[in-house]
Amino acid sequence: MDTQSRTRRIDVLLFDNVNLLDVAGPVQAFEAANIEGRRRYEIRFVSPDGQPVRACCGLTLVAHAKFASTANGRDLLIPGGNGVDRLVDDRGILEIIRKRAKSEGRLISVCSGALVLAAAGLLDGIEATTHWSRAKDTRKYAHVAWNLDRISVTQGKVFTSAGVTTGIDLALAIIQADCGPTVALAVARELVVQLRRTGGQSQYAFHLVGQFTKGEALTRLIEMVVASPGLDWTLEELADTAGMNARTLTRRFKRDLDETPAQFVEKVRVDHARDLLSSNLPLKQVAVDSGFGDLQRMRRAFQRRFGVQLSEYRNMFG
Repeated sequence: MDTQSRTRRIDVLLFDNVNLLDVAGPVQAFEAANIEGRRRYEIRFVSPDGQPVRACCGLTLVAHAKFASTANGRDLLIPGGNGVDRLVDDRGILEIIRKRAKSEGRLISVCSGALVLAAAGLLDGIEATTHWSRAKDTRKYAHVAWNLDRISVTQGKVFTSAGVTTGIDLALAIIQADCGPTVALAVARELVVQLRRTGGQSQYAFHLVGQFTKGEALTRLIEMVVASPGLDWTLEELADTAGMNARTLTRRFKRDLDETPAQFVEKVRVDHARDLLSSNLPLKQVAVDSGFGDLQRMRRAFQRRFGVQLSEYRNMFG
């Protein structure tokens, strides 16, 4: 049964050099939710001056209206693209977004659109994500708790996603929260995508990390750890599997991932445990299956990574 009876209205901000997939992906997901004679979502496209814009792929997109501070309860979706680099310096646009943030409407960003929210000061003090290639740009916004391992992050009425196809992941999560799992599953089937990517929030990103490391041996090792976090991944075992000594392995992890092998293994195990926490498995079983083995080790890892007790985390997100 739907958890919401009213139609959600969403303004999608268009601008020159916007990424077309950042717009089309989530918009198509929301449109696909309008089934069984129900208009669950209504999309309106807006641009800074109300005029057509040119997407980075060359396609011209036509806006319905000029971007304005009057929200009338509408959500705001900000996609990414190279044009973001101009938006983050546009004081007029940022001020409109700040005013929109004071309404009841939600703030949704796809890809580098999160940088626009950050420039407006709307991500200060909360966790957010954006496309991995924008890691350097995120350093300009030190008050944001950036987590680029995440596919999407929800913080109250603020939603951010890693970019491009993950805009669909985020839209599906919003649809599930708004309309229930039945509608969300119907949308996923219509789009021929997974309702929830295997491994939860960041396992997919860990595979990407492996693809961008310098050296096939390290790439294979990362993929093995992600695939089997429950194995006994001591430093010696990691080094032996990679075919190098422990000192060399540690140096390459620091060079390519900016963390030690042990930190990477713990991060993978925490992510695996987070996925298992959504089930009804006993905590001791979660600790074993995710590779911690010992419940206290898992508790300490969650405290280190999130600053909360494991029980608190499960109550909030389990």
